[in-house]
Amino acid sequence: MKNLRPETMEILKRVETLSGCPVEFKPDSSLSLRATLQMAREGAPAHVLRYRPSNDPIDYWVAYQAGYALRLFDLPPNERFNFTGTGEGAEQVEALLATGQPLSEADKAVLPEFAKVTLQWALLNLRSYAIGMRIDQWIAREHPSLREMQVAGVDSLQQENLQLLSKRVGRLSVPVPLLAPVAACALFADRLLGTSVYAIPYRAAGALEPGTELLRISDTIGSDRRNDRELVDAWASSIGMTGWYTWTPYKL
Repeated sequence: MKNLRPETMEILKRVETLSGCPVEFKPDSSLSLRATLQMAREGAPAHVLRYRPSNDPIDYWVAYQAGYALRLFDLPPNERFNFTGTGEGAEQVEALLATGQPLSEADKAVLPEFAKVTLQWALLNLRSYAIGMRIDQWIAREHPSLREMQVAGVDSLQQENLQLLSKRVGRLSVPVPLLAPVAACALFADRLLGTSVYAIPYRAAGALEPGTELLRISDTIGSDRRNDRELVDAWASSIGMTGWYTWTPYKL
């Protein structure tokens, strides 16, 4: 990755120093994200940073992904945890999907699979956005040279998230409570970038109020990395996802 800025490489070197594991780069044209970091665990020899080949700079995306690792490895080993689904939640998601509307036989046939996909997506968003907003604050504060790329990256993510509002299978669509983390992220993006456009679509979807509550929770809980689990748990409690995941000790 010779085209990464020296500042970005320094961020990755810090990940390597804190964790004691090197970062390997692997191009992956199948990625939907611009870059993703798979952290080493259970004896894996390296962290793996996969990136989608492009002529556009990916420094912001690399720094953003590295931010999750830094927040983990800045903690003492006994305070490092994995976020892991428990297998619970599918029935609750099915109930949310079916609430308030009659379902056709075709809808009922696809309900379990749609609920499974929605559950996985909701768990990913719960952790990613709760902690990810803290990472974006860190990038904006400590790495202002990445600002232009951050603005473009945040805008790209918001445009992708809008597709969730129209994601449907028959009469099934993502339940409003599970849209709250995405709405909170949109509100945060408006605040971070000084705009007022990203949150607008979530008002019509009914997700702006729960999203506002999640953002309020984020502002209330300290931004120190030691509070990340508390923040995720507080978001989960607010939108009814408690028990859908667990925290398990992280081991290299």
